[in-house]
Parts: sequence; structure tokens; C-alpha cells
Amino acid sequence: MDNSNIINANESDFENIVINGSDNKLVIVDFWAPWCGPCKQLTPIMEKVAKENPDSFDLVKVNIDDNQQIAAQLRIQSIPAVFAFKDKKAVNAFQGVISEKDFIDFIEKSGGKKLKEDLNNFYSEIKNLIENNKFNEAKDKILNFFTENTGDPIAISLYLECLLAQKEFKEIDSFVSALDEEMKKNQEIDKIIKKIKIVKDSKGSDSIEILLEKHNTDPKSIKILLKIAEYYFSSGEYEKAFPFLLNNYSVDREKIKKKLVDFFEALGNDHEATKTYRKQLSSLLFI
Repeated sequence: MDNSNIINANESDFENIVINGSDNKLVIVDFWAPWCGPCKQLTPIMEKVAKENPDSFDLVKVNIDDNQQIAAQLRIQSIPAVFAFKDKKAVNAFQGVISEKDFIDFIEKSGGKKLKEDLNNFYSEIKNLIENNKFNEAKDKILNFFTENTGDPIAISLYLECLLAQKEFKEIDSFVSALDEEMKKNQEIDKIIKKIKIVKDSKGSDSIEILLEKHNTDPKSIKILLKIAEYYFSSGEYEKAFPFLLNNYSVDREKIKKKLVDFFEALGNDHEATKTYRKQLSSLLFI
């Protein structure tokens, strides 16, 4: 999942990349030069939006110092100059530096549709399927969604959630390794990756019955305490994992606090368990 919608073009491939390419997808062409100060201000804005919307448009960069003939044909007088091509013709343009919001407005006007659809209903549908253990149905819907929305981090995290629930670790590893580093830094992706790690770490542990028996024999063993909490967490039994750690907080405050924080980060700030048990942890910190 690289940034394949950000492309450099020159006079030899401009027609194929821009003109012919715009027959199937909106193409935004950025005419710039290395010495252009305003270009350096505009470029990161456009690239950020392009990376966030890989399926909506291609961002094509043309250095006018090396491609003066194209600049002359389009009568470019100053840079940065940005043209929108659709259906093999220029449909919109602007010059100078604009804000991210104005750039998004420019793209939406040029393409004739909103850059971001309201996908909350889709996300809710998938979450409902996951809650009802209909993982295959959820995966099928997400894979179909990916045909037109490959870079959606929430959909990616939900897909990984399905794979995790079904313990498909080989497929998880393959899928995660295909994500670029930028995507892995996304909050939703970061959360699910942390959750995957916790589940993986608990994969080879004893059964919960054996762990609890060991805990009864040695209730002060922090190693056993953490394994029990990880077992509950990995099984989705958050109402057991968190209270168990909090009730044994005095055994080793630092290690239990760290494990609780790991769980909070894996679930995210908006999860009800995080909200509930983070408050309880805060109250213990001052005892």
C-alpha cells in the first residue's frame, strides 16, 4: 500500500499519464520548480491529501525547468500552477498557495463528488457483524469495500479485527507487512497492531484453569498475574482482565500499571472499557 497515486511526469509520458489517465480517474497536475518557494509550501499540503485519498485522484508532479514545452502549451505564467484533468481535458486550475481545505474543495469541484463519503453506516454494520461473531460476512463486505477504498484505515483495522478473532495469524502477518510505515502510524492501525501483539504473546500460555491454579498457589507471582490478564484480554473478556489487574495492583504497581496502559492503547480512548478502568487506575495512583 504505497503512495502510487503521487507520480512524476515529463514531456515523454505526460500524454499517457495525464491525458489518457484522466479518462478513468481525476488527475491533478502540479507544475513546480526546485527554486520556487511557494511550491515548497503547497507540495506537502497536496501530497498529504493525495496520500489520504489514493483512490480518488492521482497527483502528478511536473518540473517546469525540465519540461518547458508543456508549460508553454498550457500558458503557465507563474508557479505553483495546478491543473485538474478529467475525461482527457483540463477542467479546472489555480495558481499560488492555498489551504488544505481550499485544495480539497478544488478537487471536489473538479471531480464532481465529495472526496470523503460518510462511511459511518458502513463501519457500524461491520462492527455489528463482528460483535455477533459473523466474521466471514464482515470480511467479505470489507474486501468488497477495498476494491474502491484501499487506503481506509478504519476498514483496514476492522478487517484485521476479523482475522484476529479467527486467529488467522499468518494472514495477519502478511497483511500488516504490506502496509506502508505511514499507514502503520495511523491511530486505528496502531491500536489493532498493539492488540494483535498482546494476543500473540498470550497464544502459547497455559489454559486459564491452570493459570488460576498457579495463581492460587503463588498469588504474589507477577508473571502469572500478567499471563492471566493477557489470557482474559485476548479472549475479549475485558470485564475480567481489567478488574483482575486492578485488584492485584499492590503486587507490583509499575508492571501492572504498564500492562493496563498497554491494554488501554490496544483498545483506544473511545472504548468503554478504557474509559471505565482508566478512571479506576487513576484513583489507585494516589493511594
